[in-house]
Amino acid sequence: MHVHIGGHDEGTKILPRLVAYGITGVRDMASPVDEILRLRRETTDGTLVGPQIVAAGPILQRPLPFRTPPLVRTVTDADAKQVVDDLQAKGVDFIKVGDTLTRDAYFAVASEAKHLALPFAGHLPVSVTALEATQAGQRSIEHFGSAGFRNVLIACSSAEAGLTSEVRDALSRALAGGPSPDETLYRSDFLTRLVQTYDRRKAAALFSAFKKNGTWQVPTFGALRSVWDARRAQLNPDAAAATDIAAKKTVEMFADMRKAGVKVLAGSDLPASTGAPPALHDELVALVHAGMTPPEALQAATRNAAEFTGRLPDEGTVEVGKKANLVLLEADPLANIANTRRVAAVVLGGRLISGEELQKLR
Repeated sequence: MHVHIGGHDEGTKILPRLVAYGITGVRDMASPVDEILRLRRETTDGTLVGPQIVAAGPILQRPLPFRTPPLVRTVTDADAKQVVDDLQAKGVDFIKVGDTLTRDAYFAVASEAKHLALPFAGHLPVSVTALEATQAGQRSIEHFGSAGFRNVLIACSSAEAGLTSEVRDALSRALAGGPSPDETLYRSDFLTRLVQTYDRRKAAALFSAFKKNGTWQVPTFGALRSVWDARRAQLNPDAAAATDIAAKKTVEMFADMRKAGVKVLAGSDLPASTGAPPALHDELVALVHAGMTPPEALQAATRNAAEFTGRLPDEGTVEVGKKANLVLLEADPLANIANTRRVAAVVLGGRLISGEELQKLR
């Protein structure tokens, strides 16, 4: 439920591999729009062996002071509504919002998406609070807002206003050509204050709003760890230790979310490396390490995904009359969630793929 397939040529290689490892559906969270929609058509009509694709097209960001890749579309306050209209006309399944959108642009996107009955999901912009985002109808929040900005954790702090002001100032300096926001966001004093001011009553109120408004969470623990570890290696000992403590607090926050009934989706946000199972399998392990049971982790990748995308009547569980997208494993994932990597056969849209054919797809 969080991948980036990329361009058409890359997709023709990645998508069959995903099927070979048991992944029969993906939510693409930003790729070049024309190419991902072409891949969606080809997997739908059987031209290409691949999972079903739910696609956003580009990620929407404000104008940035560097060259952006083709999976980014620049959005201003003036053209935000038109950008949503354009993407809807192209046929995207939902809109992906980025973490640098201005406040006015974000709410223009949210308003137009609601008008068009088009879901929107993604990061939390620094300019918008987590509570405002769920009240505006954001359907899912990725990475607890953003790997660097830690928006949801900040929203659970009794010092939210002050911490948010620091984050916004750090982003403003970076946009003006100053240092990376990381110079602020990985300081030990900033992270220590963030952790020590975690307010369970404030968090409970936010999570109640997530549940009420249907705002799902996609933790991407593997991607978060990758980002935080890469940054950690460049930090002084105090900042590195504070980063570890903030990571632990994020897992504790996730447990509080689940107790409050907030729904979870499994997504990796990591590339499908040649020769290794896709990172979704590692994400399922991470979800279990973060406190989910193996059945809950499996549901985050199957039943929950179908419910979120409105497809539960037709898929997401093994029942007579539903679409036959199935994975046969060599060992029980309820005994060890890592057994999802042990794929013996896949049924994709009713067609059995096993043995030698699976190996060829890999």
